[in-house]
Amino acid sequence: MELTNFRSYESTCVDLEPGFNLIVGRNGQGKTSLLEAVYCLSALGSHRAPTSASMIRHGEERAVVRARGVSAGRNLVVEAEIVRGGGIKVWSNKQRVGKGARDRTLTAILFSPEDLELVKGGPEERRRFLDQAAVRARPVTAVDRQEFEKGLRQRNGVLKAAKSNPRALKQLDVWTEQVAASGAAVVTNRLQALAQLLPAVRRRYRQLAAAEPPELVYQASWTDGPVESSLRGITMALMESMVATQSRDLEATSTLTGPHRDDLLIELGGSGARLYASQGEQRSLALSLRLAERDVAAEVHGEEPILLLDDVFSELDQHRRGRLGELVSTSGQTIATATSAESLPLKAGRQLLVERGRLSEVE
Repeated sequence: MELTNFRSYESTCVDLEPGFNLIVGRNGQGKTSLLEAVYCLSALGSHRAPTSASMIRHGEERAVVRARGVSAGRNLVVEAEIVRGGGIKVWSNKQRVGKGARDRTLTAILFSPEDLELVKGGPEERRRFLDQAAVRARPVTAVDRQEFEKGLRQRNGVLKAAKSNPRALKQLDVWTEQVAASGAAVVTNRLQALAQLLPAVRRRYRQLAAAEPPELVYQASWTDGPVESSLRGITMALMESMVATQSRDLEATSTLTGPHRDDLLIELGGSGARLYASQGEQRSLALSLRLAERDVAAEVHGEEPILLLDDVFSELDQHRRGRLGELVSTSGQTIATATSAESLPLKAGRQLLVERGRLSEVE
């Protein structure tokens, strides 16, 4: 993998083993940036940067990440270009990778301490997780999400305009129908992703925590009853909800119900994990969600995605650390970061030391 003007790396080249790779170093030296660079190659952008510009080395206008590898039995050259003010573009074997074609690039699953928010944070994190899992299974679902967001912006724009111009209401029915149709596609994709994820989440949690597995339930903001299973049924339920809340929407100048307000309920022993699970249980749940995402991607693509673990081992107790080590040792390529290798339950095939954006191999 080659990095040019990426974060603190001016120009760096690193070779990684097919198995377990470990990057060690003090905090703030550039360990996480290496994982972020790999993640960018999966055409999903950055897991931590609010804007792409923050990934570009100070004083530069462009950063490049390039990697060579093998995927599905074919040689692959993937390149991500980050341009200040221009976002991220990804190429796979010199062909541009669009949002609906992410299966043509590298697949990487990243777990970081911030992923604890999947369990204890607000609904937005869990919605993003389901949408991302849907895209990994079927990249075309990214287009469904784009259509919904576009329609939602238009409907909200009409609601705002109607405050001062009642004639704008004539457009509201059209955009309500569009949001209901595209929103139903988003919900359907999430439900399919959840059905794929649930068995894997339960299995991974048993392996990590040796305890009763969790339940995952989709919570819709637009119905009090069970969520419809058909696309037509979801569309009709969304339409009815938006029509029923139209007066409130007009007052708030915003669409108050829909997929953008839904949540994923995570339960342990019949209680919500967000409020009642211990810190250790929440960490195990968050890691199980990411490992399950990897399992589903592996099943869909026929090979193990790259697993990126950002300072994860230090966040787990000895029991869970050992169990994660067992899982990693029998998986595909894993790249992990740590401040030290001493407490790790397995030996790395390749260990690198990073200091001030410079890499050296540890024998």
